[in-house]
Amino acid sequence: MLGFTYRETLHGGFYLLADPVDERAADLLLDVRATDVAAFVQSRTAKLGGELTLGGFADAARAEGTLVLDRDEKRASYELGFRGNDGKTYRFRGHKELSWLNLLDSLTLLQASVYDGDAREIGRATVRFDARGNLGSLVRSLRVTT
Repeated sequence: MLGFTYRETLHGGFYLLADPVDERAADLLLDVRATDVAAFVQSRTAKLGGELTLGGFADAARAEGTLVLDRDEKRASYELGFRGNDGKTYRFRGHKELSWLNLLDSLTLLQASVYDGDAREIGRATVRFDARGNLGSLVRSLRVTT
C-alpha cells in the first residue's frame, strides 16, 4: 500500500474560559499519516500524533487523533486526545475553513476548543501554521510510505 506522512507545526494562543484574559502560548507539533492513499481518498481521514503544549495546562503532552477533510463543508477538522498537567484526559477539537478566496488563511489558521472528560468546553485556542517560516520544513517532512 502506498501512503504518506508529513509534519505540521502550529503556534498561537490559548485561554481557559474561566479566565479569558489570561492568554497563554499554544504549540502543536503534529505528524499526519495515512498508510493507504486509496483509503485516504475515500475516507478523507488521516491519523494525527505528536505533541501539544497549552501553556501551564498541558505541557509537552502526547496527543493522538484524526484529521478529517470534509469537501462538502469545505473544512479540515482536527481532533486530538491528550492528558493535561493534572493527569486528566481532554480533547482538542478544531478546524480550518477551506476557501479558494482566502487560501492562505484557510490553510494556516486553526480555530479550536478544548473539552474536559464530560465534553464541556473549557478553553479556546487559535493557532497558525507559519507558511513563510515553516513551509520548507513541512515539504521536507513529506514522505511517501509503502
